[in-house]
Amino acid sequence: MFELAHTLKTPVYKIMEEMPYEELVTWSVYFGRRPILWREDLRTAYLMRAQGVKESPEKIFPSLSRLSDTSETKDSLKGFKTSGLFSKLLGAKDGDFVLGEIE
Repeated sequence: MFELAHTLKTPVYKIMEEMPYEELVTWSVYFGRRPILWREDLRTAYLMRAQGVKESPEKIFPSLSRLSDTSETKDSLKGFKTSGLFSKLLGAKDGDFVLGEIE
């Protein structure tokens, strides 16, 4: 709870009193996939690699191993690839408007 409050820059009491349960559960799922401070771990892994560390970043930082599970991301992209927006994006050339003329 405190990590969520710190990340959202919101007092814990405010989260406890005002945040709907569904949103709290959604944040929990989000941080399960994207652990707090994973970016700092990734930057540190890059620095360690530049200094000659050969170990895989996922072995050093468990937070990064959660990011490598992309099966859910691939499933969500399947729907996007069959959408009309995706076909318009593929067809746009030389600065054509993707969604039509802007008035």
